[in-house]
Amino acid sequence: MKYRILILFFVGSFQLWAQNSIPIDTIVDYGVTLRKNWKWQFGDNLTWANPTFNDQSWPKFDTNKSIHVFPKLRKVQIGWFRRPIKVSSALVRKTFYIDIQQMGASEIFLDGKLLHKIGVVSTNPTLEKTQVSAQFLPISFPDTNQHLLAVRFSFTRANFYIRGTSKNIFKITLNDVVSNGDFLFRKTKQITGMMYFCIGLFLVFCMLHFLFYNSNRQQKVSFWLGFTMLSFAIAFFSYTMEESQNQITYQQINELITYISFYVGIILINVSLYRYLSQPFSLFFYIQTALMFSSVICYIFGLDFPFSFQTWGLFLLILIDFIRVSLLAEKRRNPNAKVPIYSLIAVAVCIGLLILAGVVLTTIEPLIKDIESILIVVLGAVLVLMFLSIPVGLSFSLVSEYSKTHRALRKNIQEIEALSAKNLAHEQEKQQILANQNETLEHQVNERTIELQNALESLKATQDQLIQSEKLASLGELTAGIAHEIQNPLNFVNNFSEVSQELVEDVLEERKKEDKIRDEELIDELLSDLSQNQAKINHHGKRASSIVTGMLQHSRTSTGERELTDINALADEYLRLSYHGLRAKNNNFQADYQLIANLTYQKSTLFRKILGGTVKFD
Repeated sequence: MKYRILILFFVGSFQLWAQNSIPIDTIVDYGVTLRKNWKWQFGDNLTWANPTFNDQSWPKFDTNKSIHVFPKLRKVQIGWFRRPIKVSSALVRKTFYIDIQQMGASEIFLDGKLLHKIGVVSTNPTLEKTQVSAQFLPISFPDTNQHLLAVRFSFTRANFYIRGTSKNIFKITLNDVVSNGDFLFRKTKQITGMMYFCIGLFLVFCMLHFLFYNSNRQQKVSFWLGFTMLSFAIAFFSYTMEESQNQITYQQINELITYISFYVGIILINVSLYRYLSQPFSLFFYIQTALMFSSVICYIFGLDFPFSFQTWGLFLLILIDFIRVSLLAEKRRNPNAKVPIYSLIAVAVCIGLLILAGVVLTTIEPLIKDIESILIVVLGAVLVLMFLSIPVGLSFSLVSEYSKTHRALRKNIQEIEALSAKNLAHEQEKQQILANQNETLEHQVNERTIELQNALESLKATQDQLIQSEKLASLGELTAGIAHEIQNPLNFVNNFSEVSQELVEDVLEERKKEDKIRDEELIDELLSDLSQNQAKINHHGKRASSIVTGMLQHSRTSTGERELTDINALADEYLRLSYHGLRAKNNNFQADYQLIANLTYQKSTLFRKILGGTVKFD
């Protein structure tokens, strides 16, 4: 059994063929396929289209056969098919339409007359043009006599084909489009719609499983189920494209893709089961895989095991392994073990429904006019359920697990949020306590700061008082030194003033004497002494004035302007002030000092106060 039979059986696009007999009494809704009573011969002779030609020596054949079973035809590359046909009086002169499906190019003859060309028939590959299908080709029968339907057919070696292809070498179906056109249209629409529905369904599940795997990389079964659904989507899409191709090469490539992806999807179902039930791959699984590769090789090269075991044996082994793995998982008390068992039960139920539908069809067919259309929908739906029960069952189980996991995570998140809220409340309480403590500490710090500021201000006031006292003491000492310095010239002034007063009295007393006894020399001597005393009084008075002037200059506010100063006088002045300042501090201090002036110095621009810090005593 080939993969095409499985898919056609799946979509419900099967037909109930009766044994064609001559004459054809009626054209049923799904048409009459002319399979039987064909004869063929390799070679090319246009006289073979003549109904009078005797074809008794030609071998019979069934159009269900593949081109691969006709080696002579493939060698010669051209041949003829002939079949007698006869219709009842009810079908005479009615226009019917034939549908052709073939593996090559053909010309259709009726009673020696060319009716239609499907492609270009030729043994030259450059001239031959193959066409795998043609629809709605008109044909009519003028009477109830027996007629001859002849087909001239070519298939050159340049055409690519798969030796195990399931395509018929030639298939012709007779349809009554006028009476059954609506049924044919609905049938085509239903089959096409069901195919695209399955493709969409597979792609949706494929994306869901890949998204599940992306969210949880530990769940490997989602990864394998995603590829399973993708393989089936590719198989169904390629099959749809295969039916729309009109060139043999493209049609055969699509058939190969369909076959391989379909078998890969079947084996991936078992891989997903192993992953879902955490079952290690066993020898039984590797036997299935080897048989699958053998089936693909047999299909490509047209080989066949005894009893076609490579086809049905694979599905039987997969079914047995499916049951075996499920039972092992049940024995291990795996909570997911019941899911594949339920899927198998669903498959059994679907098979029962198919059998029941067949029985119902044969029973009520005479009572319902459009029973075939209804049957296609019902059987198609049942087959979809049967085919998808296993992968979809696993998918829904995973969705259920994800849902449980999601609910558990949501519950955990709620618990975490509750704990977080509780911790947040505790943290806020701690923050409040810390804030109160900080506020208390800040208040205490402010109080201590105020106290320290008050203490500092008090210390500053005390320091200012001490500085003021020190200044006053220093000022007193300085004043005492200055007073002592001024006292010396004043003492000289007072002493010489008293002596001068005595000298003046002596002079006046001598002047009162008579001239005879008056001593002029004494008067001159006294006047000389008086003059000297006046000079000394003047000298010491200037000295006192100089000291006062220096004090005034020293104490006045400096403008910072430079002025010319006698360095020797300035040094002498500060030498004396320093000496008397030290004497004021220590009454026992005694020292000799002498200013050694440098007469070569000129007046220079200096700051008086600078020099005050440079005078030292050794």
